Amino acid sequence: MRPTLAGCLLFFKNKPQKKLSLGRYIIRCVRYKGSGVHTDILDSLDVDGTLDEQIDAMQAFILRNIKKSAAIVGTKRVDRYEYPEKAIREIVANAVIHRDYRITETYTQVNIFEDRIEIFNPGNLPPGVTTENIKHSQVSRNKIIAARLKDLDYLEEYGRGIDIVFTEMQRWGLLDPLFKNTSNSFRVILPGEKLNQLNERQLKIWEYLVENGRITRRVAETLLPDTPQQTISYDVRKLKDIGLIRQVGESKDTFYESSF
Repeated sequence: MRPTLAGCLLFFKNKPQKKLSLGRYIIRCVRYKGSGVHTDILDSLDVDGTLDEQIDAMQAFILRNIKKSAAIVGTKRVDRYEYPEKAIREIVANAVIHRDYRITETYTQVNIFEDRIEIFNPGNLPPGVTTENIKHSQVSRNKIIAARLKDLDYLEEYGRGIDIVFTEMQRWGLLDPLFKNTSNSFRVILPGEKLNQLNERQLKIWEYLVENGRITRRVAETLLPDTPQQTISYDVRKLKDIGLIRQVGESKDTFYESSF
């Protein structure tokens, strides 16, 4: 009788990642000062422990690194985070439950930026699940892990988690979450309040800039085919006015980069 990897990560005492040399199953959490990984790191944490402990620690790290405001409702003070707690809980639980544990070359990562939260997972979506049907799909790559964490009440909304994220983000007045699926990774982006001012075109420009570090007017025109140049100029100016990007250079050498 030998324990499986799932059994070790679910039930082993005293931090299985260190005791069993499973260091690639830690979760790397970082809070950046700006909107890219090139900016200063303000806080960081490598999360180990059993999978339920990792979910709790990921959420705690995010909550301590996002803005919190307070309002008086009736006679009581009510605290409200910049992002809905229930949405954060579902996303971090899904990251632990659905990562591809066969991939050991990289980590699950939590990156908190000035304008968004990103959760990166090794492994793409399971067969049959796409970014288009993810709200309604219930395919699980790790059925044993999913079942045990459901028993531990980490999947109270079993089968409806992503739908809950959409609902909570809308209730907070934020943009819908974004999903990026590649051949060997999956990323969830929770847009923050600053991005709430963008339309679909402007969001495409911002996404490209985040991925590539800079963008030119010509690239923006390629991203938005059949869009008049005057409209693209308006979109770029809007991104500048709300402080998301800044212009570098003049004339034909002009490009735009993040303001943070």
